[in-house]
Amino acid sequence: MKHFIVPALFAATAFGQTTNTPVNFPAVPLPVAVSAFGDFNQLGSPRFTMGISAIYPVVGSAGVYGTTTADILPRLAVDPITGKKFYAISSSLRQGFHKDILDTGRASFLLGGDVGPSFSQSQTSAFNISFSSSFVATGIYQITPVFSFIVPVRMLYIAGIGWNPIAEAGVLINLKNLPRAK
Repeated sequence: MKHFIVPALFAATAFGQTTNTPVNFPAVPLPVAVSAFGDFNQLGSPRFTMGISAIYPVVGSAGVYGTTTADILPRLAVDPITGKKFYAISSSLRQGFHKDILDTGRASFLLGGDVGPSFSQSQTSAFNISFSSSFVATGIYQITPVFSFIVPVRMLYIAGIGWNPIAEAGVLINLKNLPRAK
């Protein structure tokens, strides 16, 4: 036991050392931006949908960002009473918070989650309202100062089934670097 205590004390004090190099986190702060994306949900009907999102710094110096995301998808349905076909609306509006975990050159990686209401239309005159939440891992790759490629993967938990990953991909537009109007 004596042979374990001395190395353990040296290891514990090594973690207390500081360096003179200032740490500026995150190295590549994300701007206020909007994105349009397409997503694939293996359990959805239809499986491919679209949406829009905004990302903005909440505490930029700490790497905490907020997102507001809206998904809207029309889908062909049948009225159970009349048998008539119509386009039902399914949508969600989610608010999320994400932490910038890694920045390497032009790439950033964020982890977080989002919550919000989901609306679906089951009949021609009725809406179902439910609560939607998910964990989100997001990769961002800057192509130009204005455009970036964004790839969020949402993890939805479905009772009795487990985790359902929803892959999204889209274009992120940096609002700060847009050319000024003349």
